[in-house]
Amino acid sequence: MPSQSSELLSADRSARRELAEAVDELHAAEIAAGTRSPVSRVWWIAVVGGVVVAVALAAVMVTAWVRASNHYTDADFESAAAERVSVLLSPNHRDPQQVRRILSGATGAFYDEFAQSADAYTAFVRAHGTVTHSSVDGTGVAGRADDTASVLVAATVTFDRASAKPDPRAEAVRRFRLRVLVTPADGELKLAAVQYLP
Repeated sequence: MPSQSSELLSADRSARRELAEAVDELHAAEIAAGTRSPVSRVWWIAVVGGVVVAVALAAVMVTAWVRASNHYTDADFESAAAERVSVLLSPNHRDPQQVRRILSGATGAFYDEFAQSADAYTAFVRAHGTVTHSSVDGTGVAGRADDTASVLVAATVTFDRASAKPDPRAEAVRRFRLRVLVTPADGELKLAAVQYLP
């Protein structure tokens, strides 16, 4: 039985080899007669394989380019957080565009919450004649997920005594520590959440 199966296997291999030789002879005869192009099947397979590899490589490159163009560094997040917090902590009763500037740097839940209280914020700043100057003392990325970062911000706010109603109990300088969530929206980094830390 084992010799019979090995004979069958050997006969099958021989038949396949003879068929391949016959196909090659037929192709050679067709090329000689001018009915077939001299380009072999192997060449076509190589061309198709090359095109497939090139398309796959192009797809990988485009994907990497798109990801890189939307990728922000820690410095980008820190810079955006410092800029947005500086505007947030600098109320000025003489500036009618203050609320608009805060909202233009906000998105998500923070945008919704601040938009709802914008009138009360404006009324409070006007009633107290508040003018402040803020400076960001330091920033640091506390964590990242995708294109969103949690940034810690330390800031100092100085109140302009000449413009505000006198209140001997009020401090002229206050220091704030905040945790802000910075995320891309409309092609720029904006505040999505603001938390004051003790």
